[in-house]
Amino acid sequence: MSVSEAQRQKIASYVRKYIIRTAERHGLQNASFRANARWMHTLNVRQNVLTILDGEHASEEARDICEIAAFFHDIDHYTVQHEYHAIRGAETATHYLTKEGYDPDFVRRVAHAVREHNRDLDDDIPIPDQIRQIIEALSFEARMVMDADTLDKIGVSNILQAITSLGGTDKRQVAQTARELTAGWPLQRAKLWKEMLTTETGKAMGEQRFAFYQGFLNQVEAEIVMSDPYPEMTQTQEVVQV
Repeated sequence: MSVSEAQRQKIASYVRKYIIRTAERHGLQNASFRANARWMHTLNVRQNVLTILDGEHASEEARDICEIAAFFHDIDHYTVQHEYHAIRGAETATHYLTKEGYDPDFVRRVAHAVREHNRDLDDDIPIPDQIRQIIEALSFEARMVMDADTLDKIGVSNILQAITSLGGTDKRQVAQTARELTAGWPLQRAKLWKEMLTTETGKAMGEQRFAFYQGFLNQVEAEIVMSDPYPEMTQTQEVVQV
């Protein structure tokens, strides 16, 4: 089946309102800010998946399934613990799409892509082996959405989110934010996400974004003085120096 622009608009409106409503209902601090950030992530994932689908020469049917799954993939981010959000999201997507009269096979494939987009890696199994298992186990659509979601954790989006989070918690100074950004773990985490990509197009996009991320952090280290070489002295130190 073909999804019309009017149907996309209706789905987008439903998902946006659902995310905002559930964030507020669960009493989250800064609920409106968090919900809007989650919605923007959803739009980034939709954009990513359309780019991947172009590169993978996907059919129009697959494009519709992936695009709708991208809208729904994090719809229940605030209603359950994170490990269950994909399962609950698949249920919400199924309920909505069935009520709206979508073809049962279309609904099933969208729900599968939503349910399987979030995978935790096993520390005891080499990542390449786990990626092979994912490729063998998941549908084409599920892998497209998983890659699109992963890509939003690498590059510009992740940098802006990190800076916003660090700057908004306790009004950190630029130097402190720079130290935390360049501490090592953000880049290591981005490298892990890059290794989780399963499609050729997604891998190429991941390499480009990771290179940008790495270059940005290198530039931060080159430009920002992260510790004061002339710290304010205590009264005792001033007396000793004299």
